[in-house]
Amino acid sequence: MAASTMLKALCLTIVFAILLPALIVTATVALVFYVVEKEPLVRQSAPVDSGTVAAGKALLQRIVLQVESADASGTTLAVTEGELRHLAQLGSHTFARLDTDVYFDGATINSRMSLRLIPNPVGDYLNLVFQVEQSSEGINIDRLSIGPLNLPGRWLLPLIAYLADTVLQDQQASLLLASVRGFRIEGDTALLRVQPPSDVKAQFKQAVKTLQASRFPPGEQERVVQYYEYLVRLAEQGDHSGRSLSAYLTPLMVAAANRRERSSAVAENRAVIWALTIYFSYGEFETLVGDLVSSQRALVRPPSGVTLGGRRDLMAHFIYSAGITLATQQGIGIAAGEFKELLDSGNGGSGFSFADLAADRAGVQFVTTATSNEPAARRLQQGIVANNSEAAFFPDISGLAEGLSDVQFRRQYGSTQSENYRKQVALIDQRIARLPVYQGILN
Repeated sequence: MAASTMLKALCLTIVFAILLPALIVTATVALVFYVVEKEPLVRQSAPVDSGTVAAGKALLQRIVLQVESADASGTTLAVTEGELRHLAQLGSHTFARLDTDVYFDGATINSRMSLRLIPNPVGDYLNLVFQVEQSSEGINIDRLSIGPLNLPGRWLLPLIAYLADTVLQDQQASLLLASVRGFRIEGDTALLRVQPPSDVKAQFKQAVKTLQASRFPPGEQERVVQYYEYLVRLAEQGDHSGRSLSAYLTPLMVAAANRRERSSAVAENRAVIWALTIYFSYGEFETLVGDLVSSQRALVRPPSGVTLGGRRDLMAHFIYSAGITLATQQGIGIAAGEFKELLDSGNGGSGFSFADLAADRAGVQFVTTATSNEPAARRLQQGIVANNSEAAFFPDISGLAEGLSDVQFRRQYGSTQSENYRKQVALIDQRIARLPVYQGILN
């Protein structure tokens, strides 16, 4: 009898072991069919212009300054509905498949998002709604909607903080979430009462360093330092006035091609680009990647006369966009270039320049090709070495409009979503695609 019972139990265990995964898969598929929808909740985010960028940048700077300078009693952050909407627009512009909007409704902040999915037989959009209600005890997402499915949302922010803590291997995200003591809405302004952890600036920096250190594979730092030292030696040779960036890039690519048998073309290209970015930014980009070079040796001031297209500013645009793209590995590089140009047009700077934007996009494409896969990385190395000229990787900028004020930009192009603007960007991209290093790769 006991043996029969054990046999039945074993059979049931086997049946459940077989059926349970099938049930889980079936439930998951059914849930996907239920939440994915044919129509977007947000049809199209408002286009980004210089005012949007300036407002978003000012808000973030103000928040950081207030949090870092807060005393033991804390501080109150005031954020308007318009400022939150600007941040949502910037997010949509950065992530091409995402459309968002934010609005206040009485004592509630509502955020709606529509994510355009890759083609599939289920549906085209994943629609999300987040609702945050005012509270005297911290801040939480009170309601979460995924398509037609309504869920309580209070678990979401703690989960995000937990995941961030796991990645950073500390409790910084949870501490920051806990530092929000209350939240209320007055008119079109959200007021957050914040009591930051003690020594918040040091904790921010430590969290950033921990995250930075996790980005790099073993041996990356050593490669970057070696290429940086090579740049220092190159700079010690001869006159640098009007010298092209190619005079530095080509020798480094020769070295990278010779080393790829011991490493990989992608890894060597990545180290070359980091070395160039850190060297010509005089270490500024170490704030993004950590102390890759300065922890091993003293930084050296780069020569000031290095150019692209005969101009130092274009070289800087190329290098900075390359660094941003490598730091995010294809996320905000192109958008970041547009944002910088839009800021120039709105803050009394040089104005919007399509030549600068061409340099930005050239830097983005260079990094994208150099790190995409081994065959493309090797071909780019070979193209740089064979041509030994900036004409191999930097586009012709003749005929591109420059110095456009905010008013002029709006009059001629409207926004970065307009057809006229997109035509100019398409022209720039065509010029980049025709460059020698991309032949056989982009066309």
